Amino acid sequence: MAWFDAIKQVLGWFLGVFYDIVPNYGVAIIMLTILINLVLFPLTLKQTRSTRAFQTIQPEIKRLQAKHKDDPQTLQAEMMRIQKEAGATPGGCLIPLLVQMPIWFALFRVLRGAASAEEIVDSGIPAGSDLYQHLVEGGGRFLGMDLGFEPATIYSADGLVATIPYLILMALMVAVQFIQQWHAQPRDGRPMDKQAQQMQTITKFMPLFIGFISWSFPAGLTLYWATSNIFRLGQQALIFRIDGRPAAPPKDEPKEEASD
Repeated sequence: MAWFDAIKQVLGWFLGVFYDIVPNYGVAIIMLTILINLVLFPLTLKQTRSTRAFQTIQPEIKRLQAKHKDDPQTLQAEMMRIQKEAGATPGGCLIPLLVQMPIWFALFRVLRGAASAEEIVDSGIPAGSDLYQHLVEGGGRFLGMDLGFEPATIYSADGLVATIPYLILMALMVAVQFIQQWHAQPRDGRPMDKQAQQMQTITKFMPLFIGFISWSFPAGLTLYWATSNIFRLGQQALIFRIDGRPAAPPKDEPKEEASD
């Protein structure tokens, strides 16, 4: 697809520019990651605020569901009204994820292509750049890792000892995700309702899942994820400083309103 190739070309071009500034492949990936997260920060802020707004209006939604359980049209209209008033738009939660997905896939293609002299021509990295020449000559190492290869490949070829730096990077990525989840939890001591507890249980498995699949992804992509997690943790702290820390929604069991 043309738009996907365009994203790949842009990412490859910026990667080459950052390598010109600091001639280190890993540092260039980190700089590209910071740039992507800065560009996406307005969407991240919108996503955070929309998610918080949805949590805030949950007691009111439960009340409406109990009040209008026999009138789906009125229920839908009332729910849309309170969501709009609270700024809890579904698009605010989903759009940042939808925007980032093609970036992830395009970056995957860039880093996978950079791992092979045969595939680098399709990586998006400009052919005349210093980074292109560096990778063709077998570069791409950072802190003892070849960022173009997967930990699984390194383990199969060179054994456990050579894989240790990759495992440390994977562990860092997972650990920062857990810290980010812990930092996002309310601190007011109020118990969460059953639905919130179930959602929290599901989200706790996500860092482990991402860590598991990173075993088969280029280490450069894991470096991108780890850097993004650290950067988003800082963004989250900034957002909490601006908007305040989210409070746990009060436990509010829906009650049937008495008829007049």
